[in-house]
Amino acid sequence: MIRFFIQVVIVFICVTLSIKWTVEAILFREVYSDRNRVVAGLSQVHLDQLHFFADQLVTCPPQEQGNRLADFAKQSNGPLAILPIAELVDSDRSRLKKPDGFIVRYADGMIDYLGVPLSNDNYLLCGPIGHVTNRFIEVQVESWIKGIRDALESSGDAQATISKYSRLIRVPIRIEERERLPDRVSETMTDYHKSVFYQTEAGSFVALELRDSSRVICLGPLLEVTNYAQVAARYGILGWLLGASAVLAWMIINVSLRFRKIQNAAVEIADGNFSARVDTRNLGEATKLAAAFNTMASKTESVIRTQKELLQVVSHELRTPLSRLKFAAALVPRSQIDQGIDSPGLVMLQSIEDIEAIVQEILFYVRNEQAEPLQSKEIITIKLALEGILRALQIEYPHLQVEMVFAGSDPSIKVLADRRSFQRVFANLTSNAARYAVSTVRIHVSESKEFDTQSMSQRFVYVDVEDDGPGIPEEFHYEVMKPFVRIDPGSQDEQQASSHSGLGLGLAIVNRILQQHGGSVQIDSRPLGGCMVRTRWP
Repeated sequence: MIRFFIQVVIVFICVTLSIKWTVEAILFREVYSDRNRVVAGLSQVHLDQLHFFADQLVTCPPQEQGNRLADFAKQSNGPLAILPIAELVDSDRSRLKKPDGFIVRYADGMIDYLGVPLSNDNYLLCGPIGHVTNRFIEVQVESWIKGIRDALESSGDAQATISKYSRLIRVPIRIEERERLPDRVSETMTDYHKSVFYQTEAGSFVALELRDSSRVICLGPLLEVTNYAQVAARYGILGWLLGASAVLAWMIINVSLRFRKIQNAAVEIADGNFSARVDTRNLGEATKLAAAFNTMASKTESVIRTQKELLQVVSHELRTPLSRLKFAAALVPRSQIDQGIDSPGLVMLQSIEDIEAIVQEILFYVRNEQAEPLQSKEIITIKLALEGILRALQIEYPHLQVEMVFAGSDPSIKVLADRRSFQRVFANLTSNAARYAVSTVRIHVSESKEFDTQSMSQRFVYVDVEDDGPGIPEEFHYEVMKPFVRIDPGSQDEQQASSHSGLGLGLAIVNRILQQHGGSVQIDSRPLGGCMVRTRWP
C-alpha cells in the first residue's frame, strides 16, 4: 500500500503542475497573444480608439498633428506619441504591416503599451497604461463616447456621424431623449463631462449628456467582456481534474482487481477447493498479501488433508478389529450376557456398539465434507418423518415424556429436504436430548415468512428440540458446533461434565446438513430449563 500511496502522491503533484502549465498556456494564447482577447478583451476597445485617433491624425494637416495629438491624449488613458517604425524590431515591424495590425508590450504580465500604424514611416503608441488596467473598460468607453459627442456636435450630419462610428467601434450608438432614460439614470446625470453606466434587461449601456441637456448620446448594449483568466483556470482545472480522476479511478480499479483475485481464491477455498491459490505475478501492492494468503491456504489444506486422511484411516482400520470383536462377542454364552447390567459380556457388547457408532459417525462426517446443496431433496411431512424416531426414543427411554408440538395445531407442515439427512439430524438431536433430559423431550414445529435482501418473501420451517436437562452454558453454544469439540469437564461439576461428553461430531454433522439445505442451527435456552437446538429449514 505504500507504493500505491506514493503513486497517488506522484499523480497529485503531476496534476498540480499540469494545471499550472495549462492555465498559463491558455492565458498566454487566449489572453496575451490574441488580438481580440488581450487581457480579457480589454485591448479591443483601446485599439479601436487608437485606430480612430490614427485616422483623425492622418486626415489633418501635418502642422496641426501636434495639437490634435495633445487633445487626443487628454481623452486617452495613457500618453500618446508618434514614433518612427524604423526603430522597431523586425517582428514588430512585420506585425504592423499586417491588415489591422498592432503591436503590444507587457509589464508584469499585463499590457502596458499598444501601437497602431499611422503611416508607412510612423506609428501611434499609447502607454504606459498598466496602472489603469482595473478601470480600463470604463475609462476607455468614457473617452470613446466623449470623442463621439465632440464629433457629433461639430458635425452637420448627426446621422451620418453616428453610422460612421457605429461601424467603426461595432457598438450601437443612438441619441435618446433624456426623459426616456430610467429615472435613476436621469437623476444621476448631472455633469456634462461625466458619463453614466447603467444596466437594463437588454444589457449594459453608457450615456453622456449633450449640450442640449434634454438629449443624451447612448452606447450599447456593450459587448460582454469575458474574463479569460477565469475561463482558462476553470477549464484548465476542470480538464486536468477529470483526467486525474480517470487516472486515479484506473489505479483504484486496478488495485481492486488485484485484491479481487485474492477474494476469488478465498471464495474457492470456502467452497471446498483447498488447492486454490492466488497467482502472485503482476499483483503489485497485493503481492505480499497474496503470498501470505497462499502460505495460509497451503497450511490449511495440509491440516485438513491430514485430518481427513487420519479420519479415513482410523475409521476404516477400526472396522477390521471391530468385526473380529463382534464375531468374538457372538461366541460368548448367553448365560454370561444375562447375568446383569455389569456382566462382562453385556459390557463388551455395549462397547462394541459404541465403537461402531463412532466409526459410522466419523464416516458420515468425512463423506459429507462439502457444505454444498443436496440434489436429492423432496417434500417431507415432518410428523411422518419423525414418528419412527420418536417411537424408538420412547422405547429406549421409557421414563421420559416424548412429545411433538405443532404451532397453530397444523400437523401437516412440510419441508424441502433430503429425507435421510433430515432424519439423521433429528436422530442425533433427540438422542442427545434424551440422554441428558430429566423427564421431558419436546419437538416444537412452527413456520414463518421472512424477507431477504431483495425484499422477496420465503417460508421457513423451524423444528426445535428441547429438553429439561442441565443445558449447555452460553459461552459454549458456538464452540460445540465445531467437530471434535467437547466441553471442558473442569469448568463444570461432575454431573454436567458427564452430560456433555460425547463424540464431538453430532452437532457438527447437524450444522453441516443444515448448511447443505440452506438453513441454520442455533443453540439456546428454553422454559423447560435445559437446552434447545433450533433448526431452520427452507
